[in-house]
Amino acid sequence: MVKQVLDKVRSLPFLILAGLLLLVSCYLPDHFKSEVRLGSTGDYAISFYGDLIWAPLYKEIVEGTLSASQIAEKIAAIKRDMVRDPAFKSVDSAGNGRFHVVYQREGKLQATDLVTFVRRNSIILQLHATPDGRVALDGNTIKPADANQATLLGMSVEGEFRLITDAQVLSHNASKVTLYQGYPVYIWTIENAFSPAPHLSLQRSGAWPAKPRVP
Repeated sequence: MVKQVLDKVRSLPFLILAGLLLLVSCYLPDHFKSEVRLGSTGDYAISFYGDLIWAPLYKEIVEGTLSASQIAEKIAAIKRDMVRDPAFKSVDSAGNGRFHVVYQREGKLQATDLVTFVRRNSIILQLHATPDGRVALDGNTIKPADANQATLLGMSVEGEFRLITDAQVLSHNASKVTLYQGYPVYIWTIENAFSPAPHLSLQRSGAWPAKPRVP
């Protein structure tokens, strides 16, 4: 498959090649199931089961600019970087910059907090809490030009995000909403790099009471 993609890339005009994958100082998710559980008290749990593609390495492999030993060194370095985060329960290389991972994280949101997956400089999903008691779930938005580039190089982005909460939801763009044990489940089906990024805003009523005003 990599050879076929490489042949396609080599047939492109130089100016297009020069701009390819400026997006890819990032991870792209694929073949995944991800779930966020967020309580009105601020307790949260994030899980991700699936693949993460480190796009810069994928690009280099497709372009044929690395030797086998260089590829192995970069794979080892990326894996070391991921497992520094204890939320990564397992990380296994699947080749070509792709890693099979299990990620599980739990915590409690403070009044102003930002929780990100995978990293703050490489965001796939984030929870952002503000002092007014609101929490926003946002997925990373891929620009159309970047999505075209990723598709051209054979990188797929497919999977499903879910969010379960007992808090008041103010807005969302979920593909569908179902119920699980009486709680709403917001589901985003990601079909490709052009799919809309997940967004949901909720209100934690009474979670962060305002400080009394001084007369």
